[in-house]
Amino acid sequence: MSEFFSIVTNLGLQKLAALPTGETLTLTHMAFGNSTLEPTADMTALHSEQYRCELTKVQVDKMDKNNLVTEATIEADVGGFWIREIGIYDEFGDLFAVGKYPATYKPLETEGTVKELGVRMILRVTNADTVMVTYYRGIIDGAANTDLDNLTFAGQQKFDDKADLESPTFTGTPMAPTPAQGNNTTQVATTAFVATAVAAAIEALMGAAPDALNTLQELATALGNDENFATTVTNEIAKKANIASPTFTGTPKAPTAAAGTNTTQIATTAFVTAAVSVVSQAITTAVNNLVGSAPDGLNTLQELAAAIGNDTAYSTTVTNALANKANKTGDTVTVANATPTSAFTTRNIKAQTTDPGAGSSLTTGQILLVYE
Repeated sequence: MSEFFSIVTNLGLQKLAALPTGETLTLTHMAFGNSTLEPTADMTALHSEQYRCELTKVQVDKMDKNNLVTEATIEADVGGFWIREIGIYDEFGDLFAVGKYPATYKPLETEGTVKELGVRMILRVTNADTVMVTYYRGIIDGAANTDLDNLTFAGQQKFDDKADLESPTFTGTPMAPTPAQGNNTTQVATTAFVATAVAAAIEALMGAAPDALNTLQELATALGNDENFATTVTNEIAKKANIASPTFTGTPKAPTAAAGTNTTQIATTAFVTAAVSVVSQAITTAVNNLVGSAPDGLNTLQELAAAIGNDTAYSTTVTNALANKANKTGDTVTVANATPTSAFTTRNIKAQTTDPGAGSSLTTGQILLVYE
């Protein structure tokens, strides 16, 4: 016999033998002890049980239907003991099989290491009298096979009820710890997490919106239920003039300012007409005052222009002409290069109007010509 082995207890064999046709025996738990005593078939409990847990897997080996695979896992937070013996218990709490296990210590986290420990037992049922268990597909010989189909397991059902680690599909009402708000990782979210996040999002969306405008219906009503509100407003704005330098079309209208207004207020045609009427009267009065008693031949601008020879520089023309004329009054008139009408030779002539003074032979207004 192998150093490490397991056997079905006498009680286990009795239960198998007593099973009515069609009935099954349910295996539920695996227990772990630290006794160094050899397992015996008459045992009804482990010598020194340290821990017991539900089987996580119990199924018939697909390669050999006489092999029964059982598995259990000691969680990471369980430990502080040695494992030297193992027992399989049925649904009634009776020890179905017991085995000697290689000494293994299961530590606690406080001891500096943390690990889960998985244990597998493969039972081969070959005879109703001799049923032995080995680890990892060990084989115990025997006579006629005992049908393993008569063994069913609560652990198998529990195993079937477990979800896969990869892409699990849950049923019922799965529960999980609720993450802290703001968590943005692969951690599973709960309905409480979602509800709080949604409420926060709604609150952020609504902000300080007034009560009359904090629902979509109220907003729709405020927009006149116009699903093209933006286009409608844009089109209406296009019909409006800019405040700065507006360009109007059609027939713009405005209030008519009071007569005499002199501000930046818009003037209407009525204001202009009234103003022009006043100005026209003023102009008429001014023209009448301007014309006054002017003769008919000089009471229009056209007639006045004709009178000055239509000369736009008439003042300059006259000024220049006067510059070439001698003064009627004064003492001396100089005539350059004058040609005398007498027998005198050509020479400069000074024309001098003098005051005859006492003893002069000239009278006032006569010109004395002096030849040089």
